[in-house]
Amino acid sequence: MQLIGPETERDRELREWFAAQERGNVERLEAGAQTMMQVISGLYGVLFAVLALSDQPTYLQLPVVRWAGSAGVCIFFASLVAAMLVLLPRRIAYQEDNLTAMRRAYDHLLRRKATLLQVAQVLFLGGIACVIAVILAIVWQ
Repeated sequence: MQLIGPETERDRELREWFAAQERGNVERLEAGAQTMMQVISGLYGVLFAVLALSDQPTYLQLPVVRWAGSAGVCIFFASLVAAMLVLLPRRIAYQEDNLTAMRRAYDHLLRRKATLLQVAQVLFLGGIACVIAVILAIVWQ
């Protein structure tokens, strides 16, 4: 970007592109959280289907299946809670006539949502690892 002189067409397009990206940040974070909640719910079904059979197959007696299955249920639940917290509405206090305070409030909101979504993603990966451990333990039995 030029420091001196009028703004070029290319500079204006770049500035507008970044402004559009900034306007969509919160919506994209919330859409990501909703998607994670849907996927986690589906994987909960898979994990419960494997662990909660009425005829008690022998693989449920394996310690690795019990531990990884229990850990997976807990980790998926924590991931689901973190994703839900991204969507949880919170009161934001700021001065309407102070752009600095408004920017600070927006940055805080964006940082909180992004951090919670990252926590949900890391926990989700841990839950997936538990599901993989359960499936591999069953296959290798």
